Amino acid sequence: MDLTAHRQEIAKALLTLESAIQHLVDALSHGSVSAQIEDATTTRSATRRICEAYSTIDYAMDDDVNSSPVCLGVIGVNADTLKRAQAVNSAKAKFKALCTPLQGIRIRIPVKGEETPTKAIPAIRVILRNIQRSDLNLLAAYRKIPILGAPPASVTYTRANTRAVYRKNVEEIADMLQHLNSPAAMIDREKISNLDRRVTHLALVKDRYPNIRANVLYSRLDTKGRGRIQISAELPLMYAQGRHPQPPQVHFPLETQTPNKHQRARASKIESEPFLRSLSVYRYIA
Repeated sequence: MDLTAHRQEIAKALLTLESAIQHLVDALSHGSVSAQIEDATTTRSATRRICEAYSTIDYAMDDDVNSSPVCLGVIGVNADTLKRAQAVNSAKAKFKALCTPLQGIRIRIPVKGEETPTKAIPAIRVILRNIQRSDLNLLAAYRKIPILGAPPASVTYTRANTRAVYRKNVEEIADMLQHLNSPAAMIDREKISNLDRRVTHLALVKDRYPNIRANVLYSRLDTKGRGRIQISAELPLMYAQGRHPQPPQVHFPLETQTPNKHQRARASKIESEPFLRSLSVYRYIA
């Protein structure tokens, strides 16, 4: 696969994204804002943390892979700053559109300290290595700034543990196994080939992750005629202050709301034990 054209497009889109983020951070740092952040005591400290949350798209040394920064809060800005945030979201969408198709394409590269001399990794990761951006956190780079459609009267945060379950046809799972070379994968490929033909789909289960949502009550209806919404809120919520700004009441989660890992799971449509060993794949209950 010739990565040259893709590499140039992605490098350019990433540069555009980082430039848009910098323009937004400049506006937030020097503009008049109303900011409330969990555990922040002043508007200045809250604004600084919001800027960090919006601009952090690289992994730090001790960050977990496939995780991104979480910052709970709300910030009111003027119309110009809101346009800069929208420009960031537009740049994020374009960057993601370029990267996502390359996530499913794997390229074998030489590796040291592995059982095999080469390892198959997503093409997008090969490109990021080539442009010396291996530390880029794609999840953080993709995640849009949540922009509210009207000034909020109140914002109430909730935390929950969510397990993502993807319904995949058997052919998709078999294709995923073709890219794995472990002994477990060899056994799994045989299990898939011997699977009853009446079984057409399997469940690909991802690890549980903290799902943070904000229940927003608007001070007036938004452009879609809504008075309240619930949205994903890992990044601070942004809204246009208007001529007569009135900070919303913000209710952050209490420690007692932290999800209990040992809480009894809801009734599931999948079997309790995984069907495969090399992938977290389960059979559906008949």
